Amino acid sequence: MASSEEVTLNGLATKIAELADTLTKTLKENNVPLCTFDVDSPVSYDSPSPDIYMQRQTLIQTCMDLIYLAQGPRESIFNYAHSAMPDAACLNVLNYFNFWDAVPLDGTASYADIAKHTNLPEEVVKRFVRHASTLRIFEETEPGRSASRVKHSFRSAPLARSKGLRALLTTTLELSGGPLMALHFALERYSQGKPALPKNIDETAFALLYSGGQFGKFKNTWEMLENDGEGEKKGWRQREFTVFMDFLKEIFGLEGVVLNAYDWSALGKAKVVDIGGSAGHDAFTLAKKFSDLELVVQDLPQVAPVFEQNLPSDLASRVSFMAHDMFQPQPVEADVYLLKLILHDWPDEEAVKLLRAQIPALKPGARVIFIEYVGAEEDSEDANQLPRIVRGMGSATDLRVMALFNNRERPVSAWKEIFKAADERFDVTSVKSNAVAFYAVVEAVWRG
Repeated sequence: MASSEEVTLNGLATKIAELADTLTKTLKENNVPLCTFDVDSPVSYDSPSPDIYMQRQTLIQTCMDLIYLAQGPRESIFNYAHSAMPDAACLNVLNYFNFWDAVPLDGTASYADIAKHTNLPEEVVKRFVRHASTLRIFEETEPGRSASRVKHSFRSAPLARSKGLRALLTTTLELSGGPLMALHFALERYSQGKPALPKNIDETAFALLYSGGQFGKFKNTWEMLENDGEGEKKGWRQREFTVFMDFLKEIFGLEGVVLNAYDWSALGKAKVVDIGGSAGHDAFTLAKKFSDLELVVQDLPQVAPVFEQNLPSDLASRVSFMAHDMFQPQPVEADVYLLKLILHDWPDEEAVKLLRAQIPALKPGARVIFIEYVGAEEDSEDANQLPRIVRGMGSATDLRVMALFNNRERPVSAWKEIFKAADERFDVTSVKSNAVAFYAVVEAVWRG
């Protein structure tokens, strides 16, 4: 990209046309269907190709630069500040009250129909749907008219079809949104004038928002996931989070990452413990591929019914579920302990505590296979060469874990230090990282 002094509207427009042409050709050459504004559009550009991913991100970033330049600096800031929170709040309300199922995929619904489905005032429903339609979420058959009906758009239809996508919104908007907007209060109270964030997980933006009890009395998100709701609804967040985790693994292709994280076939007959393994998706994948493996999935008791429902009958003899608090001493002696997308949520002290909790069961030569998000290394040329929009995905997650846990997205070097701090007998023997996918696979052998 040219220097900022040389960037012009016409130059950006020309660059966008070139990038769009290149991407379109690449997609067609790889038989990847193009997304459209049709309600039955493909939901994503499904391709494992890193080239296609980077072409798309470069095009998106250039489009954003054109928008910023067309608006000018003052208007671009005003427009963002004016719309960012209402846009997020609108999407959150639509998801929380399940507007998606109120509108048939093959037809239309009146505002009265949607109001009945959501149990909200019709006037409120109309205001939210009309704002959503400006974001291409839902469409009005007669925009702005009282007699208009509502139909799905290419952005709302996937939410009607996918519980995983809805669960993603619940986790990223409904669970994290409040703490993110209270983050400045927490920083002022707990961090201003100090050299670092507090290590106490009770001094987070999440705790500041929820510890008073007005919105529930929870010390951290895990306590909220486990206990929010009453009666049959208790634990609904945990069930939703289980769906979210399965969906996350799908969109990031983590099934392949798990399969390639270790030479599982070389283990022969072996036992694997999937710590915080949710409803068992990864354990089922490993068991199907490697018939000599016995797997134990450990997670909170609320996950057990989902596990039992999803457990294939032909795997029941080799895959089991155990209700277990991962911070308590590990009761199962195994050959491999698998930790996936868990520790990045916790500050260093809790991450170290979790690793130490495994030590009572570890035998010499036992392995901890660790798959986790990673942040950018300081002064890393590789990270700086990534498009801003890709770096922004990582830094957005970094701010989210700050609000929820007083934590950061650790680079690979920091994960090595976590193992070392837990016990010198953890020998990190392998590290595979992928800056674009934001994950690393770390293998540590117990030398006790």
